[in-house]
Parts: sequence; C-alpha cells; structure tokens
Amino acid sequence: RPFCILLPGATPCRNQWAWKSEMLAADKLELTSLIKRNATTLKGKELELNQSNFEAVATQAAVLAGFAVCMLVKVDVPDGVHPLLEALYYFFALINLMCNMACVSAVACVNILGTSLGLRGPDGSVRQAADGMHQQRSHIFWVFGAGLVSCSFAMLLMAWIKMQTLAALSCSTVLLWGLVSGARRALQMKILFRYNDHHEVVKVDDMLTSETVGPESFVRQLGVDSDTLAQLLVNIRQRRHDNKLPPA
Repeated sequence: RPFCILLPGATPCRNQWAWKSEMLAADKLELTSLIKRNATTLKGKELELNQSNFEAVATQAAVLAGFAVCMLVKVDVPDGVHPLLEALYYFFALINLMCNMACVSAVACVNILGTSLGLRGPDGSVRQAADGMHQQRSHIFWVFGAGLVSCSFAMLLMAWIKMQTLAALSCSTVLLWGLVSGARRALQMKILFRYNDHHEVVKVDDMLTSETVGPESFVRQLGVDSDTLAQLLVNIRQRRHDNKLPPA
C-alpha cells in the first residue's frame, strides 16, 4: 500500500486511486467467475433434467412400438371385412410404429450427442447442449403424441373388425372418451405450465436489476461473504438505473 495512504489527513495520491481501481477490478473478476460457474452448474442441471425426461418418453415409445409390431404381425383380420376398414387399420398401425420408432431414435441421438457436447466440448458447450436439447423437446413430444393417437385409432378400428356391433360401439365410446379427455388434460397442462422462452426466462441480469433481491443476499447465494462485492453490485444497479451502463 502506498505510504501516502497511511498518513492521517493526507491528500489521496495517484497510487492510492490506482490501488483501489486494481482491487475493484479483481473483485469484479472474481464475481464474474462465480456467476459463470453457477450459470454453468445451472445449465448442467437443465441438461440432466431434459435427459431424464427424454428417457422416460423413449421408454414409453419403445413399448408402444412393440405393440405396433404385434398389431401388424400377430393380428389376423377375419374374412369378409370391408377393405377400407382393413386398410385404415394397417395405416394407423404403421403410423404408430413409425412415430414411436422416430421418437426413440430422436431421443437416442439427442441424449448421446447433447451430453457428449456438454461434457467434451469447448467453453460454453454446456449452455449450447442444454439449449439444443430444449429446442428438440417439442418435436419429440409431438411425435410421441402422434404415436399415441394413431395407436388409439388402430384399436378403435380393431374393435369394429373383431367385435359385434354392440360391443364395438361400447368400446368405441370408451376409446373416444379417453382420446377427448386426454387431449383436454394435455391442453390444461400446457396452459398451466406455459411460459415465454424469450421474455419470461430468469437470467442473471434479472437478479442484478431486481428490487426484490438485494445485492447482499445475491452475494451470499454465490457463497461469498464480501462487502466489496456487495458494494460493486450496488454500483452496477445504480448505474443501470441511471442508464449509464448497458446490460450484460
């Protein structure tokens, strides 16, 4: 520390301000490193969450694909059945098979390539892998849903092929009720858990500018007990409030 700082009542010299600037830059670098490390950890958890969700969907899709193979191979259509009814049955059974196979293959590719990129890729690869897996989520779920619907329609047609009119009518009522209730429940869940990816995602910049989270509590959440870092966050928030510092 410069000698002029130790003298009582001395005028701050240039070395004193340079020393304070260097300490502030070091604290800022430390804070940036901590934020980056915690952001990487958070993205890693998101990657693991997407991987576990995809594995659950792929397991169900593999089971449905096995049912589809049985529909195509093991089921014998009786003689005298209308050709259009038989053609529609095999059509929906084949769609069921292909959709579920596409779902299983897509999940396998996404999980293998995504986790490999996140663990072995360059700096920032965890974020890229997590975002990529999140983008593939809608496609995988839609293909899985198409397989479920086609399986239900195949079962509906099988009821009219194998059963008498009264039994087929009762089974068709139950199947249609299940389809409608499942679709309504899926829409309710989508509305309940819906959020905007572009405007409602929580970011570190939102934590810095939020009035409900103080800088002291944010610094403690990072695992650091430093008044200097807390004061640095106060200055950043104040400068952003005065439009003197662009957001990160």
